[in-house]
Amino acid sequence: MPAKVKTFSELAMEYGVCRNTLRKWIKPIEKELNLTRRALHEWQVKKIYLFLDEPR
Repeated sequence: MPAKVKTFSELAMEYGVCRNTLRKWIKPIEKELNLTRRALHEWQVKKIYLFLDEPR
């Protein structure tokens, strides 16, 4: 699955969980991601995919 700019909700839907659950899963790398309220940049999406493995 190619990475691109996505919202946090879109990313959570790909993993089949709610946003709060996804946020808990990525807690260990949260500081590296520099999360804001805006859409996730491509590099942030790639980093999450590497940490959690790409969704099916």
